[in-house]
Amino acid sequence: MREKNRKLWSERIEDYKTSGLSAVKWAEDKGVSIHKLRYYIHKFNKEKKEGLNQDSKDIQWTSVALEKEDSENKFNNPLKIIIGKATVEVADGFDVDIFKTVVKILSQC
Repeated sequence: MREKNRKLWSERIEDYKTSGLSAVKWAEDKGVSIHKLRYYIHKFNKEKKEGLNQDSKDIQWTSVALEKEDSENKFNNPLKIIIGKATVEVADGFDVDIFKTVVKILSQC
């Protein structure tokens, strides 16, 4: 599409949108074919949408890795539970049933 024609239709579409008139009434008042108005609205919307899709294709992703020290401190430090004079350390992957039994026994002492 020639730039002059694109500019003309861009201005017409903007005028139509700000007029508050229906597309049919605006086209009739301006002596413009309603079919051409709708064609160019559709065409420009499609171009705009394709441009947005192209922008999203340009996004690049990268991976992020935690430093070993941070992840070790977070996941490898055992949880310490103190019941009376006893201290129980619970590490990641503990057996829940055994833990419940130990807590029950210690709470009775």
